Amino acid sequence: MGLLGKEIKHPLLGIVHYTKRRGSKCIRVSVTRNGRVRVTLPLFTSFATAIGFVEKNSTKIMATLERITRQEASRISISDIETGGLEQIRQRARSTLPERLKELSGRMNERFIITDSAGRCIEKPFTYKRVAIKNNRSNWGSCSTAGNINLNMHLISLPDKLRDFVILHELCHLVHPNHGKEFHNLLDKACGGMEKEYSKELRKYRLN
Repeated sequence: MGLLGKEIKHPLLGIVHYTKRRGSKCIRVSVTRNGRVRVTLPLFTSFATAIGFVEKNSTKIMATLERITRQEASRISISDIETGGLEQIRQRARSTLPERLKELSGRMNERFIITDSAGRCIEKPFTYKRVAIKNNRSNWGSCSTAGNINLNMHLISLPDKLRDFVILHELCHLVHPNHGKEFHNLLDKACGGMEKEYSKELRKYRLN
C-alpha cells in the first residue's frame, strides 16, 4: 500500500488496515459498518508500534467488531423487506404471530395465579381481546388498557427467544399496565429469569 499504508492479517480481526496521517497525534482504531478494522497513526509512529497497540487491545476491538456485525445483521434482516418482500413478511407475520401469542397466553394462564385487590383469583388474566399485526417502526409491540395487543410484523426477523420475549412483555401488561416493579418481576419469571439479558439483546436490533 506504500510508505503511508499497510495491510496486515490478524488471526482474530482479519485484515487490519494501517494508515499514517499527517496531523494525527495518537493511534486510533475504528471498525467500519462492513466489519473492517482501520488503524490511523501519527506520521512518525512506526507500524510495529501500531501493530503492538492493536494486539494489546485485540479483545476490546474484537468485542466492538462483533457488536457492529450483529447490528448490521439485524439492520439487514429488517431492511430486506424494502427490496419487495414487504407483503411476504406481512403474510408470514399474520400466519405465525397470532398463533404464537395464543399459545403463550394459554401457558401464562396455566402457569401464573393472579389475584385482584380483594385477593380473589382472576380467571385467565392473560387473555387478550384482539391482536393486530402492524408495520411499525417505533416499537416491537404494545398493549392497550382495553386489552388489545399490537405486534410488529418485523418480530419474525428476530431470534425466537426475543420474539417470545416481546410477546410475553405485552401479555404481562394485561396484568400490570405499567413498567413498575411488579411488572418486571412477573416478566422476569415468565422468561425464566432472563428479562435483563433479553432486554439488553433486543436493544441490538433496530427498527429504523
